[in-house]
Amino acid sequence: MNQREAVAEIQAGKLRPVYLIYGGEPFLEEELLKVIREAAVRPETADFNYNVFNPGADQLNQALGMAQTQPFFTERRLVVVRDCPVFAAARKKSDDTPEDGEEEKSSAGEETLLAYLKNPVPSTCLIFMTADNVDSRKKVTKAAIGTGGAVECKPLKPEDALMWAQQRAMFHGRKLHDMAARLLIEKVGTDLRLIDSELQKLVLYVGDAKIINTVDVDTMVGGVAETEIFRLTEAVMLKDRPKALVLLARTLRQVDHPLQVLGALTNRFRQILTVKALVAKGVPLREGPTIAKMHPYAYEKMVGHVKPYTRDAILRSLEKLLQADLAMKSGFEAKLTLETLVVELMD
Repeated sequence: MNQREAVAEIQAGKLRPVYLIYGGEPFLEEELLKVIREAAVRPETADFNYNVFNPGADQLNQALGMAQTQPFFTERRLVVVRDCPVFAAARKKSDDTPEDGEEEKSSAGEETLLAYLKNPVPSTCLIFMTADNVDSRKKVTKAAIGTGGAVECKPLKPEDALMWAQQRAMFHGRKLHDMAARLLIEKVGTDLRLIDSELQKLVLYVGDAKIINTVDVDTMVGGVAETEIFRLTEAVMLKDRPKALVLLARTLRQVDHPLQVLGALTNRFRQILTVKALVAKGVPLREGPTIAKMHPYAYEKMVGHVKPYTRDAILRSLEKLLQADLAMKSGFEAKLTLETLVVELMD
């Protein structure tokens, strides 16, 4: 089933003991997890009954052990297993073959999981989440699908993303005009997280108005590159190195020259310095955007990010940006210079 069908089923009161969530659209996957968590675990017992297992040597065994543990002070336990390789296609043999015993351990883990899937613990909701597609030929995948809880969350086509954007606007309490929805998809593409982020800005912009029209979208929504720059800066400030490098590569494909990316990053860090100064002076949140000449949504997010930064740290970042600018204009390879810069900004 797809994500929408799974959500409708859960909201109707049917929660399955096992879910396999896959497909590669992280926003849909995380939204589904949120719905399952709200249905499965009461907030006051989450510390005892909500367990997440990230990739690791003994990930599957630990997750299955927890899945067979009775919940504390409630009816259900929620166990989430992220990016477990057990459902992925088997690796082809090559020069870098697995170490002795690795394949046997994986096979043993699959057999243990197969046994669990035949008789899942009714008081546990066990979720497997994978960003990749699964290998439908594997026995363990067939068994997981056989539980009825396999949910495909694949990226949407433009026409489907258009409908999703309009439904999401309704979720935020607004109607997105047909032509406005088309313009929004043209500007930011089909990345649902980006669409939702822009919709939240649009909701703030239109205020009490119930309809978001094309003029609103044209005024408030930048192109993909501009939006990605905002996300890149955010990743740098949060010191999320893998995400920042992915966003940098994506942004470079969308601009005419790497200097545009450097210029945009420099402007962002100048804004960061301004926001830091306003926060230090105690300027009220409602007044800050006007003084900084920023949108309230962007300003509020930046206020949250600048708190751990000192003024000196921001000035050092601006110095690094200046050095990168001089290096690129002196003939240094632009892409490598930007990659090095992004890493240094997170040191």
